Amino acid sequence: MLMLFMRFLSFFLVSTLVLTACGFHLRGSYNIPSTIKHLELKLDTNSTLYFPLRDALQQAGIQLDSSDYTLEILEDSLNKQTTNTDSRAKAAEYTLYYTVVYQLKNNEDKTIYPERRLLLRRSYQYDTTAIVGKTAEEETLIRELYQDAAQQILRQLSSFQPTQPAMVKP
Repeated sequence: MLMLFMRFLSFFLVSTLVLTACGFHLRGSYNIPSTIKHLELKLDTNSTLYFPLRDALQQAGIQLDSSDYTLEILEDSLNKQTTNTDSRAKAAEYTLYYTVVYQLKNNEDKTIYPERRLLLRRSYQYDTTAIVGKTAEEETLIRELYQDAAQQILRQLSSFQPTQPAMVKP
């Protein structure tokens, strides 16, 4: 019994060591620099990205209030394109494209984190005999696009270095 426990403990310790050594961390756990633990979010509250991004920032321990830094969303747009057609020239597959452009500014309104562009894409098969199910699938994919965009913004913000020189486009 003691030997079985020791094997289990050894396996657990080795597994933990291997996972931490490879850089594994839980999804949504980001090492946000303390300088941006307070951010102002400049995004229209009617934007569909607003709530997923706000929630992701707050879950990462960032307080959304007036601060030295402003996360400004310059563009967010969703487009749907027909990717494939069937033999009757009806849409058989669609691709959703979601674009987000953002930057980080200081309280002097100078860009300190250059403009970043995210392009996310999801494709799905469309079946005219299952319109209700495909509409629900499309809504789910759109929701996932917004959540993924929020997570990618957080991931990129975690690499922010406050000593970076200002990069302003002329």
